[in-house]
Amino acid sequence: MLVTLFVVFIIMLVLGVPIAFSMGLASTASLLVGMPTGMITIPSKIFGGLDSFSLMAVPFFILAGTLMDVSGVSRKLIRFAEMLVGFVHGGIAMVAVVASVIFAGISGSASADTAAIGAVMIPTMTEKGYEKGFSACLIAAAGTIGPVIPPSLLMILYSSATGLSVGTLFMAGILPGLLMAACLLVICYLYARKHPEVDESGTGRVGGREALHITLEALPAVLMPVIIVGGILTGIFTATEAAAVACVYAIAIGVATRELNFKKIWDALASSAKTSAQLMLIVGVATLLGWILSKEQFPQLAADFLVSLTNSKIIITLLIMALLLIVGCFMETIAALVILVPVLYPIGVAFGFDPVHFAMLIVITLLIGSITPPVGILLYISSGMAKIRFTESLKYVTPFIVALLVSALLVAYIPQITLLVPSLLGYGG
Repeated sequence: MLVTLFVVFIIMLVLGVPIAFSMGLASTASLLVGMPTGMITIPSKIFGGLDSFSLMAVPFFILAGTLMDVSGVSRKLIRFAEMLVGFVHGGIAMVAVVASVIFAGISGSASADTAAIGAVMIPTMTEKGYEKGFSACLIAAAGTIGPVIPPSLLMILYSSATGLSVGTLFMAGILPGLLMAACLLVICYLYARKHPEVDESGTGRVGGREALHITLEALPAVLMPVIIVGGILTGIFTATEAAAVACVYAIAIGVATRELNFKKIWDALASSAKTSAQLMLIVGVATLLGWILSKEQFPQLAADFLVSLTNSKIIITLLIMALLLIVGCFMETIAALVILVPVLYPIGVAFGFDPVHFAMLIVITLLIGSITPPVGILLYISSGMAKIRFTESLKYVTPFIVALLVSALLVAYIPQITLLVPSLLGYGG
């Protein structure tokens, strides 16, 4: 069954079949070959993968991020970020990173973060003299912060697959997300030093009254992640309930600022429904594939193979990260996460990893694949916004991959980066 599963899956990917259908066809083919009577379980396994209270948070957070975007919040956040760091050398590029960090606390999605910030920042950076390829790569790399800083769609999916606390995973992402941002800020500074033709004169320099106006405009959006995280921390609501609260809050802001009308709300609902359906289809079919892998004891076989290679935790960490980087290059992050977590989680337990630390290692390393060829979905999004070919942006992407890889290695080998905030707030795995 395993041979059929992997062969059909790889063939489907090579042929360009969408990932959800590739997984579904591969799973069906393997059951036909190895366990025909198991065909009857396909609907129940797919439904079972979606029958989770925590997964209800996913469409709500997607909707909240969409509502915030159509309400013009991204523009206000970018102006706020520009006030904070725009005057620094390389400030315009740094604005994109800081704005992505703030927007990450709203959307929880890498694609949403990339699209919302890129729509405003890429034209601005181009006007200031930044190369379009560099701008596209920066926006895509900054987009990877979206699923790390809470709220995070990937953390919700990870929690659903392992039973770990969503709140703990949310808290664990704060410092790693800020570390990723810091590494990207260094790249921005070095680029500006190397390219004196970049014109940033007057950027970010505002008077006291204007600064107050900008801050007040951005304050409702900045408060959203505070409300979400604060509500979860204090036990006022669960992560799923927090997602619903975020939607109500987003609508309230949009209506109060007169940026949101019925048409925009309807368009946001339609867009969010489409995105949520695509995501949930991937999760459901990946659950079926994961069940087949588990039934065939693939996680145990993989763990035994790694143990036979070495018993060093340091080497195992490198091997797991190498696997995640390779898979991330060829598979969409959400699908890769849902498939690999049931396989890798037992390995992490066997080698004594803290489960929350191990979760962050997997998520951050997989996200690097979203800016690497041949898939690189975030780089495709930002390249399209910059109106350049995907291949044209690739010559600028190496420093960003290195920066994110450095942050992933630091998270992997310094567990305190992940565990400090949850431990200070009294969260356990």
